[in-house]
Amino acid sequence: MPGLIRVKITSWTASFRYPTFQSGYQPTLPVPPLSTIQGILSAAKGDIVYFNELPFFGYIFRSRGKGIDLERIYALGKKETDVMRREILFNNELYLYLPQKWEEYFKKPRFQLLLGRSSDLASVEEVKEITLEKRKGAPVGGTVVPVNSGLPGIIHALPVEFDYSAVPRRVKAARPFVILPFPKNPAQRKRQAYSGELKYDPELDIGVWIYEGVYG
Repeated sequence: MPGLIRVKITSWTASFRYPTFQSGYQPTLPVPPLSTIQGILSAAKGDIVYFNELPFFGYIFRSRGKGIDLERIYALGKKETDVMRREILFNNELYLYLPQKWEEYFKKPRFQLLLGRSSDLASVEEVKEITLEKRKGAPVGGTVVPVNSGLPGIIHALPVEFDYSAVPRRVKAARPFVILPFPKNPAQRKRQAYSGELKYDPELDIGVWIYEGVYG
């Protein structure tokens, strides 16, 4: 895969909306959905990005822990406030695998990068050219994969892209995905090993699910 870069993005906190929870306790998904990646790419470029503009992309996300915070919220149209328990991921790393032309956008992002909500500020720590190996039976994690991958895990219907031509934004596309946290022990690595051939990042010791044409 010629002309490949890996962008390392870090943040103190991250929170990704769990699709089946709308109020009360707010858990977080363990990894960002594709729509979050769309938001990061759009912020870096300074314009709305849709995945059909990219020949390929992939990502790996991992965090060092999580906790619960108390958050005061204001109900729409009401003066009263409420307190919500929100789950937050701490000390996070997001690795983006992108065509080389994206190097210029991430070396000087146009807008602030976020890993979730507006308070989850992120920064670019490194942009480098890398070469991914091909490996069969590599563990996969820190990402979401299509349900036809054959990998076991929690399945959720997640937004792929948002349409920003209207206000408020609306979901342009949603698909079912298998959610795969970054494997943290040998048992999990074995369970999340992909039987086919994948691109493999030897520095992170993880397979990289490459999306081509969004759903590849």
